[in-house]
Amino acid sequence: MRRLAFLSLLTLLAGCGKKEPLFKDKPASYWQQALQDQDSAIRREAAGALAALKAKDAIPQLRANLQDKDEKVRAAAAEALWSFGPEAREAVAALVPLLKDKSPAVRLTAAGALGDIGPDAWEALPALREALRDRDPYVRTQAATAIGRFGPESHVAVMDLSQALTDRVKAVRVAATYALAEIGPDARAALPALRAASNEKDGDIRSATNYALARIESNKRHTLDRAGSLGFGAPTRFWNRLLTRIAPGGEFA
Repeated sequence: MRRLAFLSLLTLLAGCGKKEPLFKDKPASYWQQALQDQDSAIRREAAGALAALKAKDAIPQLRANLQDKDEKVRAAAAEALWSFGPEAREAVAALVPLLKDKSPAVRLTAAGALGDIGPDAWEALPALREALRDRDPYVRTQAATAIGRFGPESHVAVMDLSQALTDRVKAVRVAATYALAEIGPDARAALPALRAASNEKDGDIRSATNYALARIESNKRHTLDRAGSLGFGAPTRFWNRLLTRIAPGGEFA
């Protein structure tokens, strides 16, 4: 009898030690309901909270908020889905139209989310190729990075990325270069443009170009992991971290 009571006490104590994750002292269930609040500021905060809590169960609701009438809420929902990576694959169909949203922040976060979903977002490739010509340079940069996430399978975008090598914005050129590197040998059509870029004085451009030339000329086709990232993709991840500092409206935070 005493042993049974002792085991029951241990079970109770073990259960007490597993506290539900909170954001601002509130659980994920609270923030899931807040996604439907009448106040757009609360809906926006809820999206960020659910991303911070890694609340995967909220992905369907975040997908629904991609249609919110408030552009800041749409951007927050897309950014939250971005944080889930491949687990947000069910939101692909809802994210693709946002690449043509009137808000550059929405277009950028949608591109980021699609890229980090990886190969499961293959249907987004045509829209991402078009986004390489977006009027906002930050969106163009993120579109190039997203295409690179698909690895060799995105070889159909080689000419689009080659054209991006002449973009007036340095960040776009660097992102396009690393995207070509992730495509690998299947990006051989871009070699003339890359060799021309290797003569630029800018060190970042030269480093990216030399990296891409080495990957493309290696004759070794690499395989994507589940996250849509290649083992040699550290430089691309660097640019992705840079882009996460962009605030709504296309300005660096």
